[in-house]
Amino acid sequence: MMDETDRRLLALLQKDGRRASADLAKVIGLSVSATNDRVRKLIDSGAVRSIEAIVEPSTVGFGVTAFIYVDLDYGCSEEEFVSEVTAIDKVLEVHHVTGTHSYLLKVRERTNQELNAFMATQLKRLPGVKRTETLISLETLKETLSLPF
Repeated sequence: MMDETDRRLLALLQKDGRRASADLAKVIGLSVSATNDRVRKLIDSGAVRSIEAIVEPSTVGFGVTAFIYVDLDYGCSEEEFVSEVTAIDKVLEVHHVTGTHSYLLKVRERTNQELNAFMATQLKRLPGVKRTETLISLETLKETLSLPF
């Protein structure tokens, strides 16, 4: 069970996953070893999936963000589709959604031409894909992975 100290620790880690244990301990009022134990438990429990760098896509050449609705054929193997689409590196998110569409994907590409090629040669050839609808983001005004603790 997570307590207030765990929530404060998660909030700090979300802002800076490289923050020194001694600094974390000072802020939350625990010893370094107790803080390290809590961080390890948060990781072991799955509350913290990973601690990694968040790269700014536009600075490394990924200027196109697309959200793609995918409709699947009735009776197809959704498990096979999910297995294959989640294995594609440029597909950053896969959401099973309600409404008229089956899935919503978030994809990053360098150019619209590369996005078009991805759609034609990879996505539309996945098992069960009946139809897609693509929305291209003109500007990202907010994007975060941080939860509001």
